[in-house]
Amino acid sequence: MSPTVKEVVINIKKKINNLPPVSVERCIYQVPEKLRRANEEAYTPQVVSIGPFHRDKMVLQSTEEIKLKYLKGFLSCIKADLVACTRMIKESEDRIRQCYQEKLTQGSNDLVEMILVDAVFVVELFIRNHYPEYRDGNDGIFSKQWMSNAVLHDVLLLENQVPFFVLENLYNLTTLRNTVTFFKLSYEYFKDVLPGHELAGTRIPVRHLVDYVRAMQLPSSPQGVMFKQAKKFELTRSAKELQEAGVTFRPAKGTSSLLDVVFNDGILVMRRVILHEWTEAYFRNMVAYEQCHHEYKHISSYVILLDSLIQKPKDIDILISCGILENQLGSADDVAHLINGMYKGTVRGSSEFLYSSQCVSLNEHWQAHRRKAILNRDYFSKPWFKISAVAGGVLLVLTIAQTVCSFIYVYAGDAGRLFRWRK
Repeated sequence: MSPTVKEVVINIKKKINNLPPVSVERCIYQVPEKLRRANEEAYTPQVVSIGPFHRDKMVLQSTEEIKLKYLKGFLSCIKADLVACTRMIKESEDRIRQCYQEKLTQGSNDLVEMILVDAVFVVELFIRNHYPEYRDGNDGIFSKQWMSNAVLHDVLLLENQVPFFVLENLYNLTTLRNTVTFFKLSYEYFKDVLPGHELAGTRIPVRHLVDYVRAMQLPSSPQGVMFKQAKKFELTRSAKELQEAGVTFRPAKGTSSLLDVVFNDGILVMRRVILHEWTEAYFRNMVAYEQCHHEYKHISSYVILLDSLIQKPKDIDILISCGILENQLGSADDVAHLINGMYKGTVRGSSEFLYSSQCVSLNEHWQAHRRKAILNRDYFSKPWFKISAVAGGVLLVLTIAQTVCSFIYVYAGDAGRLFRWRK
């Protein structure tokens, strides 16, 4: 072996041996560049940095003072002191580091301080949201609606997270833990973004807040929704095409999961969704999280289904009129721009797209009623054709009636002329 080859082999082996182990704790990721390029704003914090990924951005530094004020308020309502809080974070440092996809470059002191201040900020934010009496007259977040909205956007971002166990452990130091759980506080903070079912902390392991809001949309029981394996990746026709083929759209009743989509006897049932300023960041970050972490692409599949139903503004009008969508964004074009293309580069096949079987059934229904759909679309949708068809039908009836009357008049009383027979 030549010296050059030997040196390269040693170098490669050294790099392999220095590779960090993949931790089971890993759950906080940087958004893949392919997804980020579609809409960078949907993944980027506007006013506050939580965790290490956006820590050094100058545009976010103005909220650092608010974080310290929230820390001061938090310390006033816990039994432990700042030393105990810091010690708790320090004892969890290794586990915290393992939660992040990237190897964190911060030293021990810097990391412990950052996680403590940022995590307490989130906990105190949730406390003040649930208990307005804990806010002072000059609250840096809740006294300004635009600021409150921006912070809500920022805590929904995948890259802007701290581990959930840190938030819960800090909250459990407060006297409020005996009154309301941190799971309950989290639900109260996020419930108006996209209503979902409240989670029981003892039943569902949650990694961070994006994981929490995703879990809010999953079926509350194993029987809540059934996904059938399909042989191929198949999307459905648009809402307008399906309606023309006789499909009826109905909003689900009760507290069904967002993922419960049922097609039976020509009726497609889906849960009502309100589209507003947080919707895009909400869905995009859950989709990004699924692409990085989860085997089952629940939210990604739902976004794909919605995208396939909506091709033009008319499709949106149909889903709004039947009660499946509520538009708080503006025009139908705004909604189409929001939804279309949100899933690009995510789900790759039928094993990941969980609504293939429903799409197959919808397409089979459309195919079976295709001629009727084409007639409705190309002819009977035009008022002049309807008038012509009615007029033609009336004329045909009158012509037949006139012919019958003529026969009766000519041959009346002389059946022999009408039916001649030989003697």
